[in-house]
Amino acid sequence: MSSTTSKSASGSGAIKPAYLIAGTDEGKIDAALSRLRARAEREGGPGALESFTPATGPQAPDADALIAAIPSMSLMASRRYLLADGVERWTAKQAEAVMRELGTLPPDLTVVLVARELPPKTKSPKGIAEAVEAAGGDVLRYQAPKARELPARLVAEASQRGYRLEPAAARLLVERLGESTLRLANELKRLALWAEPEGEVTVADLEAMVADTSEEAAWTLSDAIVARDPDTALRSAERLAAQGEAVTPLVYQAARRLREAHGALLELEAGSSQKEVEASLRMHPYAAKMLLRRLRRASPADLRAATGAIADLEWWTRGGSEYPDDVALTLAVRRAAGVGAGAG
Repeated sequence: MSSTTSKSASGSGAIKPAYLIAGTDEGKIDAALSRLRARAEREGGPGALESFTPATGPQAPDADALIAAIPSMSLMASRRYLLADGVERWTAKQAEAVMRELGTLPPDLTVVLVARELPPKTKSPKGIAEAVEAAGGDVLRYQAPKARELPARLVAEASQRGYRLEPAAARLLVERLGESTLRLANELKRLALWAEPEGEVTVADLEAMVADTSEEAAWTLSDAIVARDPDTALRSAERLAAQGEAVTPLVYQAARRLREAHGALLELEAGSSQKEVEASLRMHPYAAKMLLRRLRRASPADLRAATGAIADLEWWTRGGSEYPDDVALTLAVRRAAGVGAGAG
């Protein structure tokens, strides 16, 4: 991205008549939109930016309404902003109609088009980038980093926010939150408030912050079952039961982790190297490495038995037994983590 593009996107340079904000990095796309919204409100108040994206559901922006709004005039704001977020859902006909209008934009108008891409199938409409540039506008492209690059990027972005994020803590964030750049960006904002300027966030800090949250307890439960660690698994189950957590989401998460673990263990026993198995798992490399480490005490038979215990838990909580949910959870977790046969 050129320095001119960066400047105009930040809201500090001359505003352009049109923008296409596109790519796979939702965190940076949303940050660019936030800067443009802030500029629109600063210049013309909250009503200066008009959105044509449906409030609910993954639907395409209203291309006809956007076109109809282009020649309108404002009696209040010195500049109007029209936003269409989700133009990757437009049909070729809708995109062509908007592209024709981009050549005749009023001088007091900025049109902002957003394409949240997911190659190879989901991309910006063909020709729309060229139409934006022909109208005197800018194309801002933000590509999400590869999974292995995420921790280093988090460390760098934390530094830009004025605090230090320990590399191991960055890896833990990716393992726990996944690869969504938007979710990770939001977490960095939250941590900036906690760390304060010149502060530091370590692995120990993160573990202390999330130790009592449902999400962390659920992850700990699933990982402890795979690792055949009944003490940790039972503590996590008790914590979740005390918090009143529903059992069904826990069943799905534990079952998913067990499937991943079982598949990985079979590949290892078939002769695949640890690196090959890590690469085959659909998760962050650090999370894959940790999963294989937890498999050191498990066998395929153990994991099949654990999966059966979790399946029983689902059946019990759907009317297959008289156990209260908290009792069913404890019994199933004991079996899944390798403590006796449990009750059936």
